[in-house]
Order: sequence, then structure tokens, then C-alpha cells
Amino acid sequence: MLLGAARQFLLIMGLGLIVAGLTTYVIIGILSVVHVRDKHPALRARLGANIAAPRMIDWFLRARYRAAGDAGLNAIALPGSIGVWAILAGVACIIASTGMGYV
Repeated sequence: MLLGAARQFLLIMGLGLIVAGLTTYVIIGILSVVHVRDKHPALRARLGANIAAPRMIDWFLRARYRAAGDAGLNAIALPGSIGVWAILAGVACIIASTGMGYV
């Protein structure tokens, strides 16, 4: 019984983290792309304009926006980085819940 409740809790928490992280990433990703387009053309050429591109997700995961030295970009991109990490934490919770088996 307790194992079933823990499994359901991890599953629901994982889904919540994924939804919250994805929402944050989409909103902040668009704001970050616009900021980079306007103020950092060389960085835009490297990243592209697609927020779903693996290099853009990696840019947020590794907090590479800090290398630009722009305080405004740091402030905009930090929530996007947190959102990507929330997505990964949610996926980990769902994997852990499926590893508990069916009760």
C-alpha cells in the first residue's frame, strides 16, 4: 500500500515538474532568443532561433548564457535554466516511479 502511494506520488510529482519546466522553458526561451537576437548577433549565429534545438537546451542546462557577460541576459535566462532542470527532474521521477513496479 505504501509503495503504491509512493509510486503515485512520484508519478504525479514528475508530471507536475515536466509541465512547469516546459512552460517556463517555452516562455523564457522565446524571451532569451529575442534578447540574444537584439543584443548578441554572434551568439545568435551559434545558437540559432529554434528553442527546441539541442544546442539551445544545452545552452540553458550548462548556463552558458553567463559567458555573454550581459546581466540582463543572465536575469532572463536563469528561469529557463531552472525550467530545463525541472524537466529533467520530472523525467527522473517518472522513471523512478515506473521502476517501482505495479502495485
